[in-house]
Amino acid sequence: MRRPSLTSLRRYLPHVRRASLPALILAVAIGGVVMSDRADADADPGVADAVDTGPDLATPILSARRAPAWLREPTSDNLLSQAIADVLTGAPAGTCVKVTRDGASIAENNTSAPIQPGALQRLLTLSALDSLGGSGFRTEVAISADADIDEDGVLHGDIYLIGGGDPVLSTRPFIDRFGDDRAFTNFAELAGQTVIELRALGVTAIDGGVVGDESKYEDISRDYRQEDGTDSEGVERRIWTDEQVESNMVGPLSALLVNNGFSEWPSSVDPTLNVRSDDPAETAAELLDARLEAAGIDVDDRPGSGDAPGVLERQTVTVIDSPPLEEILPRSLLDATTAEMLLVEISVRSGSEPSRLLGSLYLVTGGLTAAGLPFEIVSTQPFDGSGMSELNRTTCDMLHAAIESTDSTAAAALPPIDQTQVRACRPRGVTDLRVLPSSDGTTTGLVGHFTADNGDTVVFSMLVDDPTRLVVDEESVPEGEEPPEPPGPFPYCSDMQAALLDAIAGHPYGPELPVLSPIAASAG
Repeated sequence: MRRPSLTSLRRYLPHVRRASLPALILAVAIGGVVMSDRADADADPGVADAVDTGPDLATPILSARRAPAWLREPTSDNLLSQAIADVLTGAPAGTCVKVTRDGASIAENNTSAPIQPGALQRLLTLSALDSLGGSGFRTEVAISADADIDEDGVLHGDIYLIGGGDPVLSTRPFIDRFGDDRAFTNFAELAGQTVIELRALGVTAIDGGVVGDESKYEDISRDYRQEDGTDSEGVERRIWTDEQVESNMVGPLSALLVNNGFSEWPSSVDPTLNVRSDDPAETAAELLDARLEAAGIDVDDRPGSGDAPGVLERQTVTVIDSPPLEEILPRSLLDATTAEMLLVEISVRSGSEPSRLLGSLYLVTGGLTAAGLPFEIVSTQPFDGSGMSELNRTTCDMLHAAIESTDSTAAAALPPIDQTQVRACRPRGVTDLRVLPSSDGTTTGLVGHFTADNGDTVVFSMLVDDPTRLVVDEESVPEGEEPPEPPGPFPYCSDMQAALLDAIAGHPYGPELPVLSPIAASAG
């Protein structure tokens, strides 16, 4: 028989590989077992004179039972996908859901549809600022470089409190009401250090006043009542409604902001009871003035607001740095005022003017792209930083991408479920579940990640359009009957939110691993 040429073998081998690889692997494994048996026999010093009556090997070496987790994985994924499908049963048509397990797609529905994100908008604000990088914020106390301090210790001139845009500058009583560990810059430390430094300069009194300077964000609008053009029917659109402004979910914004810009606030955290400051910079100056007076440094003039001397024309008394940016970013998910302040800072750090409009513009044109998110101008339209505006739109794809990598800043900023408004519907026995919920009366949503007992990470995002927008076709209602009332707005721990959390927390689904593991050896 003619022996095949080397060329013909080369042509033939790829086909052999494709057609016979599984058989080849099996043959090699069997051959290895046979060779091992022969080696054992050759090494045997004699012929066995007894029969081994020990247990038989019940599970072959080449059995799927040797990898029970791998064996269960397809079934578990299918059951998780079905559980998500059950959540969507009867959901409004505008619902989007995206679920992945360790990067593998489990469920996707309507993921590129633009939907109002509510508080989930804050993840995009956070991601954009994080992509710009940089440190935190600085608040400065200064006096004029040529200020005179006479022999009696009287400072002739004003003392300036200069805001650096720190969104978390607060007093301890204001922060303690929340009962959590949110990052903040302690105003008392700034005031205390100022007293120490003034005494070191020999100052015992100030023949002037404390002036608050908020000029870093001089173009910023404190509220978003301004109009943003008209809709297709010629109706004026406002970024925020009057009701949203008056809800006090966001304080009056300023580069010099203490206690979220509220001049009064109750011991409870009900924002509707807060009193908004008409001039946040002046309110901050009043707080410093009170601390100086309490320390025995008399201040003649009433506190006010204005511009401090230029950098080269002033002498710094003290400076306080905020916590690092990576500690402030998680607070923006809990606090709408922080999220709005960060939006303005986005415009500053991108080299633009310090205004909300330019911050929004950069967020959609550069920030989200820089953050590596699947930005599309048609579907992603941020009008504010906190998500309060009814004009905002984003997608499940965008939200999911923000936290898909659990090493990302956005994913790390997600609070544990027990620190959120959906803690009451935490699935029993589940601990490693971090979420950001939204239910603001217009939409409901959830974004989060869950680490299962087997180490799998499930990442999920959901947005549901407000059911109160349901339009009933009155012509389809039988004569003599009243049209059905549309369902009310979603509360926190709504059926949709609870069902999604239960579905996610059920992973991994399928048989218990002992059922799929190697069968124990049996005697005889």
